[in-house]
Amino acid sequence: MSLNPPLKARHGQTLKVILVGRVSDPRPGKQNRDQSLGDQQSLQHRWLAQHAGMPLDITVVAGSGSGELLDREEYVELQRLTNTGRFDLVLTEDLGRIARRVDAYQFCELCEDRGTRLIAINNHNVDTETPGWRDAAFFNAYFYEKHNRDKSENLKGRLRSRFQAGGALERPLYGYVDPAEGAKHDSERQKDPEAEPIYDEWFRQLEAGRSFAEVADWLNAQRIPTGPYCHCDQWTGTLVGQYTRNQILKGLRRRNERKTRRVNATGKYVSRKADPEELLTRDCPHLAFIEPQRYDRVIRQLSGKNGHYRRKGRDSQDTRQHVSRKRTRFPGQMIECGVCGHGYVFGGHGQTDHLMCDGARKHRCWNGVTADGPLAAAKITDAVLQAIEQLPGFDEAFLESVNAEANRLDADDEKERRNLERQIRKLNRELDNFIKYVGAGRESRRVDAEIARLEEELQMQEGMLDELNAKPRSVIDIPPIDELKSHARAAISEVVSDGYELKRAMESLTPKIVVFPHWLCDGGRVVLRASFRLQAAGLVENQRVREALKCPLEQVLHVNLFDPPEREAFREQVVRMRQGDARGNGMTEYQVARELGITVTAAQRASALQRKMDRLGLLDPYLRITEPPEDCTKLRRHRHPRYRFQPLEHAGQF
Repeated sequence: MSLNPPLKARHGQTLKVILVGRVSDPRPGKQNRDQSLGDQQSLQHRWLAQHAGMPLDITVVAGSGSGELLDREEYVELQRLTNTGRFDLVLTEDLGRIARRVDAYQFCELCEDRGTRLIAINNHNVDTETPGWRDAAFFNAYFYEKHNRDKSENLKGRLRSRFQAGGALERPLYGYVDPAEGAKHDSERQKDPEAEPIYDEWFRQLEAGRSFAEVADWLNAQRIPTGPYCHCDQWTGTLVGQYTRNQILKGLRRRNERKTRRVNATGKYVSRKADPEELLTRDCPHLAFIEPQRYDRVIRQLSGKNGHYRRKGRDSQDTRQHVSRKRTRFPGQMIECGVCGHGYVFGGHGQTDHLMCDGARKHRCWNGVTADGPLAAAKITDAVLQAIEQLPGFDEAFLESVNAEANRLDADDEKERRNLERQIRKLNRELDNFIKYVGAGRESRRVDAEIARLEEELQMQEGMLDELNAKPRSVIDIPPIDELKSHARAAISEVVSDGYELKRAMESLTPKIVVFPHWLCDGGRVVLRASFRLQAAGLVENQRVREALKCPLEQVLHVNLFDPPEREAFREQVVRMRQGDARGNGMTEYQVARELGITVTAAQRASALQRKMDRLGLLDPYLRITEPPEDCTKLRRHRHPRYRFQPLEHAGQF
């Protein structure tokens, strides 16, 4: 059957085609991803061999994932390619391979706006070059939406009925045993007699005031398994808490505690607490390890004990509800432990505004020192502004070196461009040979798979070439240093009171901040010193200028995230006033103390600290701690039986 109107190329004699393919997430037991994508592309190539009749330039956009997800990498790339207006045809097996719901119809309209023809092979009349395609696309979008909704509601209804009849069993926890062939009804599931004393002792310890972590230590010491479907093989405090709050332990099954809601902007489904009237419960006394009265008493005890750790809401609402975890105030999610490499998180030692090493919280690092969040933010911001203010002016030699760096980058880009063009020509030749093979009426799964691989590689190479071609190339016009300083001051000053926006500004100036534990050479409190690379060019809008200035303006900063004690804060002043002028007319410690407004003891300790620095040959009184000190009464986490030092590969790098 001939195609009316026939396919035509807008430029030259080569038809530029996008082949769209998608499969749902191929979980175990589902369809084979590569086989399904290969079948779709085989159909598309046969259709092109029948209707094209001209040379083809094919780009494949294929992947896996739900069609409702609008932020899928493949869907975003498909929209980007279509918006270029360089393609003549978008070919797909059906609209559902592109997207679900009305978004598929909107993509059809995008193709029409860009002058790109869209054809869905298996959807009758979905061809944007024929009249009536809108009706067909509308109908298919409606059909997909209605089919998914009806299927979801039917499935939910069946599961509710099964639950109320004793079916729809959840996976068994530790202590529950199913028949060898599996349990279809909750009456078939039984308790393991060996777990009875374990759960009894478990709850006895909780009644005695033990924490979840202490119960986890006891379970691990007894070599109690975590359960047949648990992802971890060791008990943790979090896992013990989850088990404890599972009401199946008192013989009560629960369903519909949570439900999913679709976020229309992205197509993702997020879990939310369901309305109380949707909750389903079923009594199963034969599954109870703990008497209901005892269970409820322990849960009330735990709620009262841990209630003050909860976030204080506003008007009975959680202030972080529906807020992305990535949206956090500075310096959250930017500080990294220099000992183990794990990130610092808020909530150090029960203080909501202090940050603590996440590795130390999990007993994988000995560095349990916390950072005062507001103080750290203020000190880092002040250090950044001061460093930017001290940037020297741009002389002629500096400008020449920057342009030389830009020319070197351009030369590297030109070399990369030639390599990419050579690879693209080679891939096109190989694809032409395969297309001739398919056009001759021959079929082969291996050939289809090889064509798909070559087209994906070609698409990647062309994307890299487009990025290189988009880079501007000319002599760099560097703005005056005063303009850069003014821009940096304005960018930081405008957001310094907003911790969330300050974090975004700081992310453009430094990739990460690494903290190391230190203490004074004469002992005392262990504190944190931050080290990071300040990239002052990060706030420049012009990409070429930003890349050229990145290395010349980069500097390493070291910032103390603490207020020093008096003996260090006044050390230099005490020493200078004690030494006096060139004739040795110095002050006594009593006179120095009165002049500085400190105690005589503080002045004496400042002098003693300087004498110790002189004996050790130190210019900086603070020493980095590289291993847990034995004489420190605060850092004792490494002595806990649960401690296992597990540093990451990049630990200490900044």
